[in-house]
Amino acid sequence: MAVKIEWILVFMIVAILAFAYDFKVKNSSLQNQTQVSKNLEFYNISFTKVDKKEIQSIIYSRYGVLYGNVLNTYKVNYKDNQIESLKADNAIFVDDYVYVEGNISLYQKDNFSCFTQSAIYNKKLSILNIPKRFVAKLNDNVIKGKNLIYDIQHKLLKASSIEASLEF
Repeated sequence: MAVKIEWILVFMIVAILAFAYDFKVKNSSLQNQTQVSKNLEFYNISFTKVDKKEIQSIIYSRYGVLYGNVLNTYKVNYKDNQIESLKADNAIFVDDYVYVEGNISLYQKDNFSCFTQSAIYNKKLSILNIPKRFVAKLNDNVIKGKNLIYDIQHKLLKASSIEASLEF
């Protein structure tokens, strides 16, 4: 009852192929779980959000990437019904929120402007939350402080640690 060498070799080849296939399938499934794929990548583009009556908002960006429902943009300028211009180095759009970072400048049509390094804008409620130091200007009046919450629609400003220079 001798086993022929051919049967041993066939069995070994099948075992090696099965092991290699199993190892490759497990590795590729781990890579797919950890890797996030881009849905859209763009350069020098503008997005316009409209409804049946008017333009809701416009986003100008030099570069951006869309991952699912998260839009990452760089060198961005955002405009809507309440804001004439919100410029920043980086912005992340998630649902009704815009998270902006780096050299932020906000301009409104009523001569109000604000400058900071980090802010969160709630588009639905039109509220700008600035958790860091800021400089705000209204006509010739200058306000400096540590943090700011600005209700853009109702023009209500709340700030802490205020330094102000007012012109009458």
